[in-house]
Amino acid sequence: MMFRKKTIQNDAKLEMKPEHKLTGLESISSIFKNHSSEPETITFAVDEPLIEKPIEKPIEKPIEKPIEKPIEKPIEKPIEKPIEKPILISESDLPKPSTSKTVRLIQEVQKLENRTIKPFVDYTEGRLFYPVLSKIGEVQDNIEYLDGLVIDGILEQKIYEKIIVCPIHPDTFSSSIRLYCPHCHSMDVEKLNLFEHKKCGYIAESSKFDFTDHENSHCPSCKKLIKNFEKEIRVPAMWYQCNDCSEKFDNAVIKLHCRKHEHDFDTNSGQFVTTFSYKLKNSEISINSDTSQIKDELLKLLQGFNFTAKLNVSIKGKSGNVHEIPIYGKSETTNESILIFIKNRPGGIDQSDVNSILVPKLDINPTNTLLVTVSGVNDGIQSLVNHYGINLISDPDFSQIIARVEEFVSEWYSKNTDKGKTFESLVSEWYPTNGGN
Repeated sequence: MMFRKKTIQNDAKLEMKPEHKLTGLESISSIFKNHSSEPETITFAVDEPLIEKPIEKPIEKPIEKPIEKPIEKPIEKPIEKPIEKPILISESDLPKPSTSKTVRLIQEVQKLENRTIKPFVDYTEGRLFYPVLSKIGEVQDNIEYLDGLVIDGILEQKIYEKIIVCPIHPDTFSSSIRLYCPHCHSMDVEKLNLFEHKKCGYIAESSKFDFTDHENSHCPSCKKLIKNFEKEIRVPAMWYQCNDCSEKFDNAVIKLHCRKHEHDFDTNSGQFVTTFSYKLKNSEISINSDTSQIKDELLKLLQGFNFTAKLNVSIKGKSGNVHEIPIYGKSETTNESILIFIKNRPGGIDQSDVNSILVPKLDINPTNTLLVTVSGVNDGIQSLVNHYGINLISDPDFSQIIARVEEFVSEWYSKNTDKGKTFESLVSEWYPTNGGN
């Protein structure tokens, strides 16, 4: 009995000694021994040496590895990669000028009749399409793209057609003309003409004898062959006749009919939708196509630096006036904005170009304003733009302009990124120290 009492005491000491270590690892030790709970079954003799080793060995190995690995890897990589990638835009990534959409569009338009882009009208759905746009990878209803080329001076916009549409359902262009009898309001109205043969004076209604019919081209009176209707036949009168009530009248009631929704509307209440054609301009196509290429590349550049950028956008200034901006960009991280104007003149940039930029700049008050050009710069312009805080980039080389704008935006972007990094680093340094408490 004394021997068993000592055994219990020794066992108790063994259980108490590693108590704080085994609390979180009872499940691990139970897995190794295939038991749900172990403390009650330890009743071996004192001199058995195997009790200490199974308890100590599984404690050390599982603790070290799970703690170190999950902490290090996820923290380092997400912080570094998103900051570096938007900044690096190499010249090799930029498309060549010859592959520009605008250049390809010019080549396609030159093949068209009168070098004019004409619309295709879907009367049922009430949509306009320009099929030539599909050949350069643009959607066929991207009218804003064509309007942008008008602003750039590459295309000339002209009215192609005015479509009268239903005032209640202007979303559909499908409408037709209906004639009604003014007496019984029937649609069974027939148009009649009075024909006269100039040679013999024979007169007849078109319902009785139709001189326009090539099979009955002989006059029923003189039997002469009618060879030329317009020269040999005169039309002295025209009227309408209702086949339901047999009334004859000079003027029928004219209504427009909305085909999709099946109702009539008055001609005076109809609304007009203007469709446009776009004709390629003859002069300065090359210099203006360069303008469009620069705009496309600058848009991609800004987007690469986390800017929300748009082409040919209307911006309302502090005065309430709306200004047309060739390129407008707004930072997604700092809300700072930039205006980019592109001016090209064979005679060089002059004061009138700067004045046209100055008004929207002062009214919108962006963080930065850029004026880029492949043309030369006249005397006194550099000092003028410096005075008003306009950054001028002039170079005859297309690729150099893109590189210099990239350098400007990169420096601006890195300053803003450094500000953001300082704040993040303060948070990351504070959080591990205090976050666990």
